[in-house]
Amino acid sequence: MKRRGAPQLLAWTKSAEWRAICRHQARKNLAAWKAAPRCGATCRTTGNPCNNPATAGKIRCRLHGSATGAGKNWHIPQPAITPQKTEMKIAKRVREAEKHAKRIAAMTPEQRDRYEAWQRAHKPGSAAARRRAKAERQQAAAVRKMLSEPRPRPTPSEEVAELEKLIADRKAELARALAKTNDPGAFG
Repeated sequence: MKRRGAPQLLAWTKSAEWRAICRHQARKNLAAWKAAPRCGATCRTTGNPCNNPATAGKIRCRLHGSATGAGKNWHIPQPAITPQKTEMKIAKRVREAEKHAKRIAAMTPEQRDRYEAWQRAHKPGSAAARRRAKAERQQAAAVRKMLSEPRPRPTPSEEVAELEKLIADRKAELARALAKTNDPGAFG
């Protein structure tokens, strides 16, 4: 089934005027996006600041706590951190700490020694950060080792010895020629 207005609409979208309007609007949208304040929350995956534009009237983007309400309040912006949310987070941390303390208390002395040894051996932080620091330490050690080792002198080959002998012969000839003429030269 053919639509009647499709060819005309298609022709309009391919016109220079249409492209100019689209280009102008795209530049306007990009300028608004660039001018918007940035979220700045720390990204969990990269650890870098979030660079998304903040939601209108907020300091965070939609991904970092500036979502709107649900249900009947969908149009009302919600604060990023509410007192209830803060209390829930604190309660969760307390429960996790209590659970951790119970687990440590239930350990045998051997398990406790292994646990404490592991804690001393592993610095806090993400596994990626520890791997990166370990790789940097290994690279630095390799560079120190390379710099501390004496460089082997290359053994002179027969060609090099021949060339050095020719240079010495030419210098001797030059010295004999200068001694015979006893001419100080143009600058002497």
